[in-house]
Amino acid sequence: MKKTSLAMAVLSASLGLLCSCQKASAAEKGFVYIEDGKFVKDGKEFRFAGTNNYYMHYSPDKMITDVLDDAQAMGVSVLRCWGFQFGVNKEHNSYGMTEPGKYGVPDSLKSTKKKPDEFGYPRDTFERLDFTIAEAKKRNIKLIIAMNNYWSDFGGIENASSWQKWFNLKDGEEFYKNAKCKAAYKEFCKYLITRKNSFTGICNNEESTIMAWELMNEPRNRSDVSGRTLTSWVKEMSAYVKELAPQQLCAVGDEGYMIDKKFEPVDGEGKHCYNGFEGSDFDSLIKIKTVDFATFHLYPETWGIAENSQEVWGEEWISKHIDSAKKVNKPVIMEEYGTSANGKLNRLGVYDAWNSIAYEKGIAGSMFWILTSSNTYEKAEGGDGIYDDYDGFRIRNDKSSVSNLLQDYATLFATGKKSETLSQPRFYLMSPAKNQEIKGVYEITAKYLCGDDKTLKAKRAELYFDGQPAPSPRTLNYNVKTNTYRIKFDTLANAKTYPDGSKINVKVVFTMSDGSTKETEAKEVTVSNKVTYSVIKKYDFATGTENAESLGAYQAELKSIEHTSLNGGMVKVNCSYAGENNWEELKVKFGKMKEVAKAAKMDFTIYYEKSKAIPHATKSDAGDKLPGVQPYIAFDPGWVKTGLKENNAFLKDVPVVKLDDGNEYYKVSVSLEFFQNPSYTFVTICPTLGFVKYNGAVYIDDVILYKKD
Repeated sequence: MKKTSLAMAVLSASLGLLCSCQKASAAEKGFVYIEDGKFVKDGKEFRFAGTNNYYMHYSPDKMITDVLDDAQAMGVSVLRCWGFQFGVNKEHNSYGMTEPGKYGVPDSLKSTKKKPDEFGYPRDTFERLDFTIAEAKKRNIKLIIAMNNYWSDFGGIENASSWQKWFNLKDGEEFYKNAKCKAAYKEFCKYLITRKNSFTGICNNEESTIMAWELMNEPRNRSDVSGRTLTSWVKEMSAYVKELAPQQLCAVGDEGYMIDKKFEPVDGEGKHCYNGFEGSDFDSLIKIKTVDFATFHLYPETWGIAENSQEVWGEEWISKHIDSAKKVNKPVIMEEYGTSANGKLNRLGVYDAWNSIAYEKGIAGSMFWILTSSNTYEKAEGGDGIYDDYDGFRIRNDKSSVSNLLQDYATLFATGKKSETLSQPRFYLMSPAKNQEIKGVYEITAKYLCGDDKTLKAKRAELYFDGQPAPSPRTLNYNVKTNTYRIKFDTLANAKTYPDGSKINVKVVFTMSDGSTKETEAKEVTVSNKVTYSVIKKYDFATGTENAESLGAYQAELKSIEHTSLNGGMVKVNCSYAGENNWEELKVKFGKMKEVAKAAKMDFTIYYEKSKAIPHATKSDAGDKLPGVQPYIAFDPGWVKTGLKENNAFLKDVPVVKLDDGNEYYKVSVSLEFFQNPSYTFVTICPTLGFVKYNGAVYIDDVILYKKD
């Protein structure tokens, strides 16, 4: 044997011995560690149901302990929270790293007349995190702590007033390459990881309650679609974190975007999640030795996946990531997932299907977004004292069907034992998921999840209206790949039997292989092909933008928003579209259009300067009318997408008009009807192109909101 080979063999044996010693030490001290591609805790495999909460690091004691109490009651054993606050946070009045090298509440602000339960009381992010760790420890709940954010919230790298300002970065993605910036991030990590807890006296890197550190929440780097820049940064930073915290685990915190351009997703949806545009390569990241486990997120509703494809698309996304992690023998967790309570999907059925396939395929952990509990501030102001559903994904320990389901899965992950509910077959009407209006051709979908009896099969599924078999054809088509039943109901073709205004009680009845019949829950739909509306309000932007603001862009760049007097006044959105992708969108938020809560229809107009719109020479998609326009809107809370594909048009078919500057413009007239929802707080207009290169200004005009007569 050569000397070099002998040396390598000795080194390898030494590393193996060190690894074994570290595992033994970790087990003895109660840390979670990894063995044979699995999490291990107290000498046993550790699978878990977990959750997320973003307000633990700035909230009063009761808000923190209530979340932890509810997590414990639901059997949730891991909670992911934020460990960062960069720059000034006026909204929450919390202080973390106020500038590089300075931490906590500035001395000038420590003296206050505010009481701890009053809004405006200055919060030290690190002290609040200390409290969270101490209280989680009492309840045997493990923590995953993220140390930065890609998004602007809490001073993430997209926030121009923190990292970009401090280091004169041209954009947030320079964060990954600027040497001084990287050094400051490392310094922050060291401060946080080696900090001594003010409640327990234990240094964070010696605290077994902390299961893992995450480098960043949802990192991406659109300036390098190869993924190499982000991978290099993760390699450097994860190695540094492992030096600081060798007994704890380290992960990236990414959404799981892949670079697999040849892959064809289910129903042809969500190709942008596989084409590398986000500059994040899941498979490259999990190969890094100092990245201990893999993470991915799942929000098909907000990622532009078609409504009736979202559940099955999510199943495929879950399977792909589990398979990839198995190839490198590392655990993987679905650390964020959600579908909006305000959306059109059957949330209970979706969460059941996703967790079912995740568990069966051996995922290590499943963590829903977001567990919330009390709101001390709101109670003090005369409110109900319950944390509001700001993003539409809120889960409470309220014994609702969804809450109970997640508790059942928490038990299953922790013990391998199924509840009575999970042992029995479940039958879901996926859409319609709620009482709603339908028109034109409406697709009805259903799902069957088997329990313990794997031999019990569904022979057929039939559509029932008002308790009776629906008009023929009524047998739903079964898709073996997606395990989904679908049928389209043409309201116009059946107008004589079900005229406009008819209310139909819809359910699906399954005939099983043992001869029994099982039925889904029923929902009421109202046929609404002929509806009249009255104007609530018109926004013509004659004098301003009505506080229009940017919510960013996807596979495009939104540079700025301003007012223009062109065409009598419009919102001018300075932007660029690459023209290389089938989905490139801008997001323009109109936060003051509160009338959306009363509206059931919305019109608006988008103008693109004709000379600047260049359709791709070779790329096309006839099914989606591309190259072309694909405008839609989204409501909050929950980013409820409305009007997807309803106003798609080939660019060549869009009418051209001349405005008062003498130039020709494509005029995209949009009209969208939707089910009125009083919980909507604002609307975002999304001018979206596919395979059309455009560099200039997009104009939004004449937003009209209507109520139903």
